[in-house]
Amino acid sequence: MAENIFRAYDIRAVFNKEIDVESVVRIGLAFGTYLEGQGLVYSGRDIRTSSKIVESAVASGICSTGCNVASLGLLPIPLLNFYCWKHEPKAGLMVTASHNPPEFTGLRFRHNDGTGFSKENERVKNIYFEGDFLKNPWNKLGEFTSINTEVVISDYTKYLLDKISLDRELSVVLDPGNGTASIVAPQLFRKVGCKIFTINSQIDGTFPGRDPYPREGNIDDLQKITEDSGADLGVAYDGDADRAVFVDNKGRIIRPEVAGVLFVKDALSKKMGKVVANVSSSLIVQEQVETLGGEVVYEKVGDVFMAEAIKEHNAVFGIEPSGHFYSNLFYPFDDGIQSSLLLAEIISKQNKTLSELVDQIPQYPMIEETTKCSDEKKFQVIERIKEKLENRGYKLNLMDGVRVDQQEGWALVRPSNTQPLIRVTVEAKTEAKLKELKDEMFRLLKEEMEKC
Repeated sequence: MAENIFRAYDIRAVFNKEIDVESVVRIGLAFGTYLEGQGLVYSGRDIRTSSKIVESAVASGICSTGCNVASLGLLPIPLLNFYCWKHEPKAGLMVTASHNPPEFTGLRFRHNDGTGFSKENERVKNIYFEGDFLKNPWNKLGEFTSINTEVVISDYTKYLLDKISLDRELSVVLDPGNGTASIVAPQLFRKVGCKIFTINSQIDGTFPGRDPYPREGNIDDLQKITEDSGADLGVAYDGDADRAVFVDNKGRIIRPEVAGVLFVKDALSKKMGKVVANVSSSLIVQEQVETLGGEVVYEKVGDVFMAEAIKEHNAVFGIEPSGHFYSNLFYPFDDGIQSSLLLAEIISKQNKTLSELVDQIPQYPMIEETTKCSDEKKFQVIERIKEKLENRGYKLNLMDGVRVDQQEGWALVRPSNTQPLIRVTVEAKTEAKLKELKDEMFRLLKEEMEKC
């Protein structure tokens, strides 16, 4: 198995091409060995056609070391995280490739508070390649059991309904994208008193409705239906429902940082504190948070790094421009379903439409584009860009990739943690400055990619 399928915070690869059942069993052995062959692991899986096979294979490896595994079944990853956070097993494991295309599978390890592994992934990876696995005798194997998925859903539902209530009925359009949000989100919105419409709500691991990565260009149906029906809110989820993209009553996609500001206003009105944002976040996050009396702490892109920072700083909220939201007044991990319910509550308590709330928040021109670059080359390219910019005397932030900050804007060039891509994000206070920064970054990126 190629070493590069071990990503910064999970494992992702094309099933039966880059990863197969044999290697998945070995990953289970490595994970169980990391856990010293003791304790209980909760597992769960997404809807992908390979997920049930992969969950069984990885559980077999884990149980071979002596750990017990209890499957929570087919469900969104926030529910696995929630059940770990509530019941504190030794660890958790989700079989999911999140927003990646249907042919991918993935494995995401969880702490017993529902947050993900970061540096611990490196230890599991090393055990995998060293091959020194714990293998218990036949009479000391772990058990592979199951917990009724409906029990997990019921506990999660009760918890959220105790914390979220609407002041008025809303009309909401939901697009689960044929993913696991279909199992939970529609029922929850009905229970809080919303009138809902759904599209792409039949679970299907081939994702026939749209790509599991919700973004501009593949949620056009959601935008049109939300506007045409006069709905108050539209929501699109990714494949495993840890991220959400919001559409306002005019059918416009809301930038995640703008939605994040709405969440932060609500959170800081309940408890003053810090807000964690990753380095690719818009300038408006810091401006708005500081205006409200809070403080922004910056962190690397990725749920595991964000959750670690939220716990370290006891932050009230976390924002990622990819559509991950962390409401630490609930729990420290990201949850697309919880955040969409919370946004509905916020709207219901206002005498303004969502579009009016959005238009009150200033926005600056921003672009985010990707360039294909192999996993073998992308880090080398970033290092060369860093050296060249340092030689030019730029002020750099190297927390995650290379970020250049200037008086009227900034640019970030960073390797994707989950795909063979380099991402370029540029924001400026004027269109002219945006074009200047964008042209410079892409010219530099092209030069360095041609040399590698």
